[in-house]
Amino acid sequence: MEIPFMSDYTRVKKILAAAAGGGPWKYAELGSFWELPLEQLMEVKILDLHLIAPAGTSSCCDQQERRSARSGLIRALRGTAPFDGSRFAQFRWDGKPMAEADIGVVAAWIDEGCPCDDPRSIRLAMGEPEIFHAQVTDLEFAIGNTNARRYVYHEGEPRQRANIDCLSDTELDRLGNAFRQLYELDKHEQDRRNYNNQALIHQNHCQHGWERFLPWHRAYVYEFEQNLQDFDSGLMLPYWDWTMPCYRPHEPEHGRIIPSAFQGYLREEQANELINRLSPRLTSEQERGFRELARLRKGFVSQDKFFRHVIEEIGYTHVKPAPADQNRRAMIDALLASNALWYPLRYPAEFPGGRTIEQHIHYHYPSAEDIAQILRLNNFRDFGGGNVYNASFGFLDQNPHNTMHIWTGGQNPQIDEDGKLRPDYDWDRDRAAAVEYAAGERLAETRNFAVSIKRRRFHSRDDLYSQPPAGDMFSNLTASYDPVFWPIHVNVDRLWHEWQTRNPTALPYDLDAVLSPWNYTIRDMLEISRFGYEYVRSSFFMPVGTEAPIGRFTSAPIKIGTQARHFKHAEIRLHWVPQLPRSCFVRAFLNLPGADASTPIRDNEHYAGYLAIFGHGECYGGPGHCDLPPARTRAFDQRTRNHNTPRNHRLDVTAAVRKMLERAPDQELRITLLVIGADYREDKELLRLEGVSLNLLD
Repeated sequence: MEIPFMSDYTRVKKILAAAAGGGPWKYAELGSFWELPLEQLMEVKILDLHLIAPAGTSSCCDQQERRSARSGLIRALRGTAPFDGSRFAQFRWDGKPMAEADIGVVAAWIDEGCPCDDPRSIRLAMGEPEIFHAQVTDLEFAIGNTNARRYVYHEGEPRQRANIDCLSDTELDRLGNAFRQLYELDKHEQDRRNYNNQALIHQNHCQHGWERFLPWHRAYVYEFEQNLQDFDSGLMLPYWDWTMPCYRPHEPEHGRIIPSAFQGYLREEQANELINRLSPRLTSEQERGFRELARLRKGFVSQDKFFRHVIEEIGYTHVKPAPADQNRRAMIDALLASNALWYPLRYPAEFPGGRTIEQHIHYHYPSAEDIAQILRLNNFRDFGGGNVYNASFGFLDQNPHNTMHIWTGGQNPQIDEDGKLRPDYDWDRDRAAAVEYAAGERLAETRNFAVSIKRRRFHSRDDLYSQPPAGDMFSNLTASYDPVFWPIHVNVDRLWHEWQTRNPTALPYDLDAVLSPWNYTIRDMLEISRFGYEYVRSSFFMPVGTEAPIGRFTSAPIKIGTQARHFKHAEIRLHWVPQLPRSCFVRAFLNLPGADASTPIRDNEHYAGYLAIFGHGECYGGPGHCDLPPARTRAFDQRTRNHNTPRNHRLDVTAAVRKMLERAPDQELRITLLVIGADYREDKELLRLEGVSLNLLD
């Protein structure tokens, strides 16, 4: 028998209905307001106060108060003003306040945008990171995907920065939409949240070439991530691991060049708009060519590669390099509308004469061997840079960091050897390759031409239509205006974190130095857990919910994508497990859904390991002593963590996952968890948890 997936909306309605005793409620003649259609529920008021506050748009000057905190329903359930008797009577059923844990569920649902998720309308996309429900005793929940229920992290749970090449299209669209909201704010020039003002911080304050490089950029990335979360609270910045096999580090010009997420492509809507905008009109065959680009979602690493395809493959030649060319502008508009992470002023791996980066700049693309060598360094001076008394450029700052700026910035292929824009698109590489710089002086004369910031209005259309000699990533004055800046620096931060775990006592010298323009010190930035994030290659979260205990957890098959397979470690994590009254073992099996308490664990390749959980025992306190604490502590409650605070449990399953993937040609995994009591029999009425995740780590 299948039990449907219970969405957060359904849980909220059940909580409110249960608190009302199953009948209508007479307060202010509201009745069973939770049963109203969602769009009507959103409009319910008591006098002028909405039960659920409108989402609205936050301004740069507000205090970013949560939507739930502004909602009359949450204020009423908690008995705070104006439902404390000062204006309205207290909002209670049967004279009893609602449990704080239940109020937290309602508040979290409101903060997530009041989603109305119907699992019957969810289509499973097997190529994306999936979310599965678990079995409660012998019953299995239905399967959902990442849109079915977004996990609300608790205080003390790190959020995950993942590998950008392992994110689903849905997750990438969320990221792009958040960037687009920052771009929209650029028209409000004084708004500190807009993209240009965020990028300007790097232009004015960035630290390079010494020990502040790593802590300053850790703070910068964190601050930018927080800015994005003001618009999408569940968003985390991904990292770009440029040493992955798909980038072919030893011959990178033949690899992926940059992540697919940052390449230019057309969506069907934009392709149709573009076809109607171009002049002269396209032939029917040319129209099919543009629509085929959108159907295949074919990516182009630069505008130059796109225009070459349009002219040589589609056969539409009515486009010129001139910034004022209307057809070129129309195509750039379509690419920008299709992907907010694409940036026209970026020419990855493009250097004069078709040279490679090594031939032209005498830098080589960073390889896995380079990174391994850097991670073997044992002092911060060599790894991250020296202090003011011991000037030294850190190796991580040089290659890979500097190299990736040059690689992604590149040089505009339509600028000729004299620094002038070509009148027509020209891809005669043989002729271009024959043009050599006659002497070292010629290169020296042009080496600083790269990027200009004078009179530029970044991210304006005129600027995005321009034809600079080099991409913005080529210079630290303009690099942060290109969104590819962020996954590069997130990866630099990830490498520093990995190095820190190997060298915990290797620290910068001036730990109390302030990192302007903020008030963080270097010491503040040493531990990423303080800022609430961790790094994973890919993660698959399976919500369960603490409403009922589970004795057996079995996931549906988890598809491990190509890029996710190159992990170093794998773990199963049990999320937000409360104090259990009895001790138990939790045994984990892979691809053995029929496992039970009698299944052998020795010489069994499906057995992945176990967790031992020490029971709390019978409650010796009064009523409420062992209740779960509130989801969020009260304002000004400075006491230490509640003794009943749930926690996460982690189990390393690296060996078992590797073995199963070797044996499973379809690259799928199924997780089975068994709760084994002290008598070595299954205990089906004990374990409660919010969910289970499989995390693949670098």
